[in-house]
Amino acid sequence: MKISLFKKKYCYRPTLLGAIIVLAAILSLLRVSMPAIHSFLSLDKPIDSKTMILEGWVSSYALPDLIKYYEARNYKQLIVTGIPMTQYEYASDFNYTSQATIKALNHFGFNDTVYEASIPTSIYQDRTYSTALTAKEIFEAHPGWAKSFNVYSMGVHSRRSLLLFKKAFGDDYKIGVISHSVRTYIGNKWWTSSVGFRTVTNEMLAYFYASLFFYPDENDYLRKIDRGKFFDKHRNERNKKQFEFTDTLTSPFNKEEISHHIKFNYFDISPRYVAKAKFSLDTSDAVFEMPTTTSRKPLYRVYGHLDFSINDTMLNLTAYQNMEFISHPVYGSSLFVPFTDLTNGNTTYGGGRYLDIRIPETDSIELDFNSAYNPYCAYSERWSCPLVPFGNHLNIKIKAGEKKYKQSR
Repeated sequence: MKISLFKKKYCYRPTLLGAIIVLAAILSLLRVSMPAIHSFLSLDKPIDSKTMILEGWVSSYALPDLIKYYEARNYKQLIVTGIPMTQYEYASDFNYTSQATIKALNHFGFNDTVYEASIPTSIYQDRTYSTALTAKEIFEAHPGWAKSFNVYSMGVHSRRSLLLFKKAFGDDYKIGVISHSVRTYIGNKWWTSSVGFRTVTNEMLAYFYASLFFYPDENDYLRKIDRGKFFDKHRNERNKKQFEFTDTLTSPFNKEEISHHIKFNYFDISPRYVAKAKFSLDTSDAVFEMPTTTSRKPLYRVYGHLDFSINDTMLNLTAYQNMEFISHPVYGSSLFVPFTDLTNGNTTYGGGRYLDIRIPETDSIELDFNSAYNPYCAYSERWSCPLVPFGNHLNIKIKAGEKKYKQSR
């Protein structure tokens, strides 16, 4: 028996003329179908609903049309999704595109209530799906809303947006989509410009990936979002403080102090220094004069006591209420929690640090020492700052919040 690994096989191949005809047929078919690709991806299929979800990355020129559409059809709820700002974030008051979009909506005359559904900086992938999950949490917080909505998107992103919102919300919701046209290229001639070619081809690949291979674990995404929001909260607070203290219009520093300032110093953000405290209301003591670093004596009263544990150590602090601000629209709902700990004079300011908390509505409250901040006296002796009461000493190291201030130049 003869063993052979190869065999001869005859096949047909086109002649030069045949190849030209086949190639011309393929190109003609592509030319005819190319406009249809854009139409397929730019899905516009709204449903009857009273809730609109606006994707917060849409161009501002689409917003007046959205407002007209919203008002003409008597919508009742508007949710704006948002992703982190990745340009000019240190020179802007906005941390997420949703915030900038809401401000733009106000500029165009939209004054209804707007719900914000933004995702944290740590979410780099699958952002449309993640914003959909965040929007779903808003629905779940409002059980009286009908389980239906339209997504207001733009261009060729709209079909994929609808797909991902359906994956996030599930079959219990009726979802439609509205696609606003784009100005950066001609839709039915998208291949004639570089931006059109990139946008459509990228979106086509992304849509088929989401359709065929994207099966997310919702709980895993929610955990990542919650953790990211915790870190974003503190990063944004710190960036805001830096921005305010270096702006001559808002800074408590004088010009000389600004010239010597570069940055504030902080411990790494850590969930380890977040504690659930038991709150005990106690306003039985008389109003007293709080000692300060100067002769100033602001009026305070004890408002309650906080019992909690950190690193398996039982701790307690007293919360105070400033009587001079008791009717203030902002500060009137806050309590003052000054404290010292074993880091003072070493890695943190020797006079202690402060926490501000909301007046608890129940017998428990979260204490987040990542928000601990220095009194102004840590920056300059010209300020008058409340001294930390002796009883508010924590006999552990609180390695969270603001560190000792150092002028850098």
